[in-house]
Amino acid sequence: MLFNSQEFLFVFLPATLLGFYLLGRLSPRAAILWLILTSLVFYGWWRPLNILIIGPSIIVNYLLASFLLKLSQRSDQPGLSRTVLLAGILFNVAFLGFFKYADFAYGAINDVFGANLILLHVILPLGISFITFQKIAFLIDVQAGRVKAFPFREYCTFVLFFPQLIAGPIVHYREMMPQFAAATRRFDKENFAVGLTLLCFGLFKKSVLADNLAPLITPIYQHSAAGGHTPFLLAWLAAVGFTLQIYFDFSGYTDMALGLARFFGIKLPPNFNSPLKASCIIDFWLNWHMTLTRFLTAPGVGFPPCRPVGPAVRLGA
Repeated sequence: MLFNSQEFLFVFLPATLLGFYLLGRLSPRAAILWLILTSLVFYGWWRPLNILIIGPSIIVNYLLASFLLKLSQRSDQPGLSRTVLLAGILFNVAFLGFFKYADFAYGAINDVFGANLILLHVILPLGISFITFQKIAFLIDVQAGRVKAFPFREYCTFVLFFPQLIAGPIVHYREMMPQFAAATRRFDKENFAVGLTLLCFGLFKKSVLADNLAPLITPIYQHSAAGGHTPFLLAWLAAVGFTLQIYFDFSGYTDMALGLARFFGIKLPPNFNSPLKASCIIDFWLNWHMTLTRFLTAPGVGFPPCRPVGPAVRLGA
């Protein structure tokens, strides 16, 4: 289910918000259970089998995290704790790699060695990359002692919260669950107004700009791929158009994710900050997918700053 689809905007979202607000008046726990249930419906809407695929992974990661939590409370087995963490990371990387690269690996083996391996044609589950990165970050936080407790209900809320399932942002347990604990789980005019504004901005970027650029750009690439001649100017228009299409697509989804979370009283971290204003590729990357950069770099470790833009440097200077 896509954020800009009619079934999401006019059926799923109103029903989810109505149930959340009504149950929030009766029982905060019931409201959270409703949010978990609707997130599962959201995840399995396109392909119900996705729930059976992601479910065991969630349970395995919860068990690994529970074991890491017990080990973190003891100081006599640091080696075992690191081993369990490494096993958890390898499990998640292998889980992600199977769905994303199994057919690629089989195809490469067939091309290089002349084998006749049958491609699996694995269908990629929705948002599997972001879910996997988030679970890895969670295991690291637990092993480092930054997470002290995580009931299964709260863990499922953290992993399955539907606004950040498709395209992030990648969040940490310690920045999300205190917000859920403090949220009123009732209708709030300010949160609703901010959420609706962000949702409308995102819908405009995605549905009006990105989706209308795609039909203009795709035929040019298809023509070139078929061996046709593409004039110089048309090739540049295609390159710029594709850049803007991807730009508005991800920017729109980021705005929609932040807006949808705000309906529930949750403030997701920023994930997109005008990367085309960057003065170098490092600055571009830091502002394109901000939480992915945060995930990939250790605390306190970052990229070197960009060199200031100035007069051209003479050769040999």
